Order: sequence, then C-alpha cells, then structure tokens
Amino acid sequence: MSATHLIVNADDLGMSRGITDAIIIAHRYGFLTSASLMPNMPAADYAIDRVSKFPSLGVGVHLNICFGRPLLPPADVRSLVGPDGTFHSPRVMIRRLFTGRVRSREIFAEFTAQIRWMKQHGIAPTHADSHHHMHLYPAAVLPFVRALKSEGIRCARSPRCTVWTRGSSTLADRLGGPHEGPFARRAFVRGYRSALQFGAFRSFRMPSARLSFHSRDRHNLEALEEQWKLALLAPAPGIFELTCHPGLPERGFSERDSIRDLRENELHWLADREMREILTRNQIQLITYRHLAEHPAAQPAPNHAPVLP
Repeated sequence: MSATHLIVNADDLGMSRGITDAIIIAHRYGFLTSASLMPNMPAADYAIDRVSKFPSLGVGVHLNICFGRPLLPPADVRSLVGPDGTFHSPRVMIRRLFTGRVRSREIFAEFTAQIRWMKQHGIAPTHADSHHHMHLYPAAVLPFVRALKSEGIRCARSPRCTVWTRGSSTLADRLGGPHEGPFARRAFVRGYRSALQFGAFRSFRMPSARLSFHSRDRHNLEALEEQWKLALLAPAPGIFELTCHPGLPERGFSERDSIRDLRENELHWLADREMREILTRNQIQLITYRHLAEHPAAQPAPNHAPVLP
C-alpha cells in the first residue's frame, strides 16, 4: 500500500467532562477521528450523550484496571483492587501483573463488564485498547484477547510503535524505537510488542503501528509540537494510529491531573489550521477503526472540518 492512512484517536473519553468536551471539539473542528471511552469513569454517561450527536466519531473502549472503581463489585475482582475497593495505581498494578498477583479470570470479567456497559448504552465499540497499556503486560494479554473475541470486537490498537521523523536519530534510536530506558530494555520492549502484534493479537485488525515520538520529545511540549509537524511532513505508507489526550481544564479534576498541560496543548494542535494543511498536502487519509474493520483497504473517512472560531 502506497498511501498513508491515519487514525487519530483520543484516549480517556469520559474521564471528565472537560476531557470529553475537548474530544468533541477536536473532532468537530480538527482532525480527530476516533476516541476510546472509559466506562467506569464519572463522566462516562455524559460522554455517551455527547458522542451520540457525532456519529462520524469512531468510539472504542479504553479498558481500565488501574484507575477509579471497577464496574463489578470489588468482592468479585479482589486481586485488582485495594482495601478501599478502588483499582491499584498503575505502578502497583504493573508489579502485580508481573508477579502473578492478579487473577486472569477477574481481568477478563472486568474487561467484559466494561465492554457490555458500552453496548447497553447504545455503543458497539469500534476497537479496544487500555489505560496505561495494561493489556500489553503478560498476565493481561489472554484476558484481553478472550474479552474482545467473546464480545465481537474485531479491531485493537497496535502494540507496535514507530517514529516517522528520523532527523539526527542515533542507531540506538532506530533499533530501540521510542521506548523508555536503556538500549537493552528498549530493544526488548520493541521485540516483545512485535511478538504480540504477530502472535497473540494476530486475529485482530490493527494498524501497522502506533505513531510515537522519542521520550526526549514527549516530555518537552515545545519539542513535541514540532515533532507532530515533522511527522506529518514525512508520512510512511501503511495504516497508523496517532494516540492523543486532549482536554480542557475542569475544577476538581485538573488540579490532580499530571498531564493537564499536555491535554490543553494537544487540543490546540488537533484544531490547528497548519497541522490540517500539512495532512492535506501530504495526502494523509484520515480513517477510523470502523473503516479498518469494514474496509480492509482502509477507504478514507471524509476529511472535512469547519475552522475553529
């Protein structure tokens, strides 16, 4: 395939009203095509109501076992929650997933409950991914695969990452990809994620890879904005996903949100006229996971959006 197809997906839909509103703005006035809903979050019902007015927005499920409360009774998922009935933090959950201190059947049950919640509220998820990529850790891989197959979800986020802009990248950057840590860790993670793509997840339709950036740029907002532009100027052929986290400030939530500044900046970039012009000039065709599921050739979604006032 010589064309470049891009799914632009926002995570954390329903985490707060500010995040939900930002996602709608980025879709209506920018080039956001897709979003992943967190069914166990306080603004999930609000998000369901908002996205129902924008059928062109693809909506998947952002499966979550590391933030907030489970949909199932805490007694049914004891290995996933602390004494207060909330999920263990991402750092704690990662340790538990690595050390075998979680029950696969409980992960499967909670994943399934979150998917069914969406269906009961009128949305069949176009795809699935997870908060903090928990489904990629070994103990969660099979429950994730089983949950998606049992609920008829055909598309999943690619575990592989790629960097379009090379610039002055070192050999270690090229071989280790955009992952964090020393070279040995980066190379291992890259190999592990490729194994998931072509092994455990092979039955799902996925993008070729997720468009990402080197860690030195991800942690510098000025550099990251420039990397977005440079990436769109140098697209690769294939189907890719650009994951983002747009958001608007919300009192009572944003004060404790560690990526508040990133959310506001990404909303601006997604609605930026220059970014959209770069997409058009480079013939990057915007699609959703719905297109990926229904059209193996990835027919493009309409690339029309009013200019943000």
